[in-house]
Order: sequence, then C-alpha cells, then structure tokens
Amino acid sequence: METDRRYFLEGLFIIGFAVAAAFFFVWLAGTGHRDDVLYRIHFAESVSGLSKGDAVKFSGVDIGTVEAMAIDPGDARRVQVDVKLRKDAPVKTDTKATLKLKGITGVVYIELEGGDANAKTLLATTSEGEIPEIPSEKSSLTTVIDELPKVVERFAALENQTKKILSDVGQTTGKIKEDPSVLLKGPKEKSEKSLLRSR
Repeated sequence: METDRRYFLEGLFIIGFAVAAAFFFVWLAGTGHRDDVLYRIHFAESVSGLSKGDAVKFSGVDIGTVEAMAIDPGDARRVQVDVKLRKDAPVKTDTKATLKLKGITGVVYIELEGGDANAKTLLATTSEGEIPEIPSEKSSLTTVIDELPKVVERFAALENQTKKILSDVGQTTGKIKEDPSVLLKGPKEKSEKSLLRSR
C-alpha cells in the first residue's frame, strides 16, 4: 500500500513537472517574439512557392517570417504579404523586397536589400496605427520570363539572316563551279566586262 502511494506521488510529480516545463517553453517562445514588427509587402507577380512561415532574409540573414498572404483587396493583380520582422531589422525607407528561389527546389523566400546608412528607418516614418510597407521589385526569374518572347524574336531574326547568308554563299559557290575563272578575275576586269555587256 505504501509502495503504491509512493509510485502515485512520483507519477503525479513527473506529470506536473512536464506540464510546467511545457508552459514555460510556450511563455518563453511568446516573449521572444513579442517585439517583432509587422510589415506589409505588395508583389505585382506570382508568389507561387511562398508559404506562411517561410523565411524573410536581409542580405542572406534570417530576420523574420511570412505571417499571412492574400490577394490585395484594392488591386487583384497584386499579392499582399504580411511579414513579421525582428525589431532590430535594418529596414530603411529605401529597402526593397524581392522573391528569391532557394536552389532548384521551387521553394521561394523573401529577400530584403538596400538601406543607406543615412536613410531613416521605415518604422520611424510610418504614421502610428499604420502598417509600414516595404516596396517590392520584380524578381530576376520573372524578368527573365518577361524578356523570353523578345529573345525568341531575336533568335528568329538571326536564323533568317543566317539562312540568307547561306543562300548567298550557295549561289556564289554554284557560279564558281560553273566558271572557276571567276576567282582569277579581279574586280576591275569584272566591272569592265559588265560595262561591255551593258553596251
């Protein structure tokens, strides 16, 4: 009986300790992110591959995460992305956001770049009660895709020119085969011959 009571108390103590430890870690995690600042970014391109909780980096260093994503209520061509960044993140008025591809996995993250040392912080220039907005730039991948039709057109034009040159070379080769002496005649002789023919 005494042994059962002792095991019961030990079990109760272990369960109580585990619950207290869990509450402590939840509290610690909550206080660690209490000072995070909410920023908003509007992207005028697809954010496919970006998910809630994905990293936001500043020059390659993790400074926050994606908090929410939605179609911009004011303009359906844009995507509104809310991000939570550390309070000490150096987000200035000239900081820009772009979408970057992580390797070849198709996973996308947000990269923040820029921020002159003399520029004011975006948070300081934003009115109280408003969400600071970081301007975005087109990602390099989207720029390449946009330029693709022009590149194809240039290649098509180049192909046409190559065909014309090859056709001219083929005609000249045919003339030389018919009359090899054409190679031995100088330009002067050729022009005199053409003048005589015209008379």
